[in-house]
Amino acid sequence: MERPSVLQTVGEKALHQPAHPDLITYCPSMDLIALVTTDQQVFIYRLNGQRVYGATQKTGKLRVESLRWKPNGQLLAIAWSDGSVRLVGAESSKIVHQFTAGDMVSGVTWLGWATNLTNKSSSSVSVGKGFGSWGSFLTADGILSEEKTPLDLPRDLSLIDIETSLPKLSVLAAAGTSDDAFSSRQSLDTIFRPFDSKDNNAVDVMVVGTREGTIHLSIYDSFVIGSFPSPVVVDRAPAHLTHHASHEKYSTHSLLMRSASSDHLFLVPMDLRFISASSEHLSLLASRSTAFQNLLRYIHQVQLLMVSEWKTTQELPSRFLRNINETLGEKGNGDIVQALYHSVATGHTYPSVREWLVDELSERGHKRWDKAVTTGLENLRRLVHENMLPALDRCSVILSRFAGIAKFQGSNETVGFTVQQINLIVDTISCLHLISSKILIQVVDELDLFAAFSSWVRYEIDRLASDFSASPEDDKVEKEASIDHSKVLQYLQTVLTNSPLAMYFNTSLPEDHDNSWKHAEQGLPIYELLEKQLQKQERGVPYMKTLPRVDLLCKLLARQASAVFGQIAEAEKRNVLFGKVYEIGITETAGPVDMRMSPVDLSACRTHIAFVPEGYPNIVQVIRLGFFIENGISRVQNIDSALVQLGDGRIKDVRFMDDNVLLVLWDSSGARSLLGLFYDTMPTGLGAPHLKYSSYMQNSGPQSPTVFSNEDIKARLSKYQIANPGSFTPERMEVRERSQRREKDDTRRLVFLRDDKMHYKVFKFADATGADGDIPMS
Repeated sequence: MERPSVLQTVGEKALHQPAHPDLITYCPSMDLIALVTTDQQVFIYRLNGQRVYGATQKTGKLRVESLRWKPNGQLLAIAWSDGSVRLVGAESSKIVHQFTAGDMVSGVTWLGWATNLTNKSSSSVSVGKGFGSWGSFLTADGILSEEKTPLDLPRDLSLIDIETSLPKLSVLAAAGTSDDAFSSRQSLDTIFRPFDSKDNNAVDVMVVGTREGTIHLSIYDSFVIGSFPSPVVVDRAPAHLTHHASHEKYSTHSLLMRSASSDHLFLVPMDLRFISASSEHLSLLASRSTAFQNLLRYIHQVQLLMVSEWKTTQELPSRFLRNINETLGEKGNGDIVQALYHSVATGHTYPSVREWLVDELSERGHKRWDKAVTTGLENLRRLVHENMLPALDRCSVILSRFAGIAKFQGSNETVGFTVQQINLIVDTISCLHLISSKILIQVVDELDLFAAFSSWVRYEIDRLASDFSASPEDDKVEKEASIDHSKVLQYLQTVLTNSPLAMYFNTSLPEDHDNSWKHAEQGLPIYELLEKQLQKQERGVPYMKTLPRVDLLCKLLARQASAVFGQIAEAEKRNVLFGKVYEIGITETAGPVDMRMSPVDLSACRTHIAFVPEGYPNIVQVIRLGFFIENGISRVQNIDSALVQLGDGRIKDVRFMDDNVLLVLWDSSGARSLLGLFYDTMPTGLGAPHLKYSSYMQNSGPQSPTVFSNEDIKARLSKYQIANPGSFTPERMEVRERSQRREKDDTRRLVFLRDDKMHYKVFKFADATGADGDIPMS
């Protein structure tokens, strides 16, 4: 009898609300456990029970229906019953991305996240001796004379990340919207993570299944490929996705579908040929497309804040000026600009203006006016200088990469866009850059002019409100000498009631709106036209008033980018193929199911599906499908099945631990045991195989299982023993596999949820050599 391995407790947590048994997941790169409670709250805990993140996030009748960590552990995906998927940063706890799995979605049935390799080397230098960069390669002694290393200078130049040389984007003030992800440094760094050339041969794929049966695909966090109808239809109703399995070496994914009206299971292979047949620029293109989408979100948020700050500078002064203009109009003294100009030029103040300055505006009103305008203009200057212009510079860098990819793509490749389309987006970016520079210059000028105007107003209030003649003559001369009256007059003439900034931020559509945007709608560049219109405005002649509008230029940029993104997605979507449907069997209602894909060789792999068949709560059935993959297209070579009967107990849960061991949580008369079944290859010296496979034929009748008595189970299958279980009765389990980045350390973990769902424990294996704690994130 083999001695059981003792599982050592490394963490536990008592919960305030019951946890959902199917919504608990372990971070693959850090010791973080994410779970959902029955009151729809999402929590992330450390091993010591410390809460890292916790939020309800949505109100009403919406439910959290799926939870999944990104393969590198940087993000947590949360899928809601309305089809929306939110990606939360593990470190910042901010929502860094959000998208929807489709319109009119009534629920999410599965959320999968996997990494696939594109079989493209990250750098031509890596083909040689594994030097980390061109610099180290060229400076290595004797390297050029020792061997011939195949070099690809254009590809290596395309992988140089210029963005790391640019200043980091500045944090934005939280505006109470879903894009408050830009309001913290950690969140910004997570969203705008520089492209790592080491990731050039990897693509992150997210698969979302809905209750309507659609399969929604996206790559690189939030770049949407598209939605596909259910490949399985049973009794005229689409089946929905219930599990998903993949392996990084293969572009073929296995989808497990469940009938909407019964518990029938079906397996469908999904070939992502845009990965296997992709150009070497797929990872670069997809990752920079995601970065460009995030920059557009950032620019949109900056534009909203700019408009908000502009309105701040106008609202309070306009209220003050509106009252005095009405009074002056009734008395026939012109308007406030003429009245104040008269006061500055002659020193004489109209009685109504004097009353307005002393009684209505007064010292308190002047302070409010000064603060509103100065603060608003300073914030506007900062937004343009520190946020908008740097973001536009980053857009230009990314677009230059897109233009290069489109220009130098192979004759047999298609990236979904042309150089002309990229040039149009660059033209719009140039327009925004020009307008932003104009705004910055004008804001600096207005700040200078307003400072002089504000000093003069304060001087006038003090002079008119007190017996100024009693003040020493020197004080009067000194205060008046400190005021630049030419700037005061210039402010009155050009800014007070009609600021030049208004042309960039006005929200009303003028009559020439349609004519102004005819060029853009026809797909023509507008930069030169914009320059001419700005020159006309400076000369005081009529011009197209909508062209300089920041909000309309941002909308044009978003529309142009959306067209390019849609074409890229459509090009990839055409290379998604669904294979033949295979009926697997009927599972117990709400019974445990798990699946795994494991490698065989470069062109072959296997998918194993473990479940409890209907009517047999003590039997585990494992279906094994062998795939042969050629040119990214898979075909099933064989389907085998094996059944194992585990005494007279009841199977509570099943999980694949690795490519050889299937963990089974087994209940016998109320006592829970963790069993280990070798489902693929039986190690030598351990007796007869645990599972005996035979060819699986649909509707071929019952298959004879391998029978283990209770005594046999204790002798041969009880591989693991929980240390000091006490009254802890596990109901469900979650497995974290061994990290491929730390092969020397056993980073495997087991999470058991107690039967009352109010308590969980985390275990490691007794022979584990790795220390507890976080695994460094890549």
